[in-house]
Amino acid sequence: MKKILVLTDFSANSVNAYGYAVKLACHLKAEILLLFSTNGSPLSLTDQFQYSQQLHSFATRYACDSRRKINPLNTECLISGDAWQTLLPNMVSVHQPDLILAGSALLPLLDAPALPLPLESLKSCPILWIPEKAIYQKYEHLVFATDFTDQDAGVLSAIDTLAQEFKANVSLVHFYGGQDLEQWPEIKKAGDALCQSLQSNGGCHLVEEEDMMEGIQELAGHPLPDVFVIGTRDLHLTHQYLNQVFRKTNSCLTSIPLLSFYQAKTKPCTGSCAHCQEEHEKQAHHA
Repeated sequence: MKKILVLTDFSANSVNAYGYAVKLACHLKAEILLLFSTNGSPLSLTDQFQYSQQLHSFATRYACDSRRKINPLNTECLISGDAWQTLLPNMVSVHQPDLILAGSALLPLLDAPALPLPLESLKSCPILWIPEKAIYQKYEHLVFATDFTDQDAGVLSAIDTLAQEFKANVSLVHFYGGQDLEQWPEIKKAGDALCQSLQSNGGCHLVEEEDMMEGIQELAGHPLPDVFVIGTRDLHLTHQYLNQVFRKTNSCLTSIPLLSFYQAKTKPCTGSCAHCQEEHEKQAHHA
């Protein structure tokens, strides 16, 4: 991982996300591209100049001492007036970052009901969402919440690469409901194969819980994982994870980042995302 595209809107949440990104980049010896957008509002030449000054000041002020020594010329700053939904695919195509990093407060702007983020166009570049209380520490334990029987080789390879860069363990977790008990041996066999393919000693775990977000809440005990990982067709689960209303009081999900990959799932994942609704409608039609 050599290039991280960091999104900002100058909010306190973005300050925390940028600070997290700086420390992550220092560990990976990665380049940072800091991107600000007016999200569709026109930019005059005066606006561009003022935002450029503000962005460079932001990048310098909130960089850690290590970053200043490693990169004395500061971070590359990018400004746009385009809507985030069209801007991000273009940025990924042009700059080819390995990772997009954003504060959790930016999610409603990036993925609005009327204009959702085209996640498929970002499939080469996962998004790391930083909750408001997240504090960076070297990754030692990643938890991949996934369906053991519905995998994407590209996503697995990317997770494996990230784990190797940090020498971190990856725990694989499959949530299942009572109706899945008949498939338990098949699921267990698929999980064992996944553990071997990732060469991780974090192990694979089967947890009886139909709601993935409730399951993740219960999983986030001790020791706490450094990052949760998911692979989905859209950002429905991400909205649930970062939703202040959904999360329980003092939930540790307010401090654990979420790494979201695009994955062309073949099975329903939560029962309420767009893909799940389509699958349920198909099943009802054929019943």
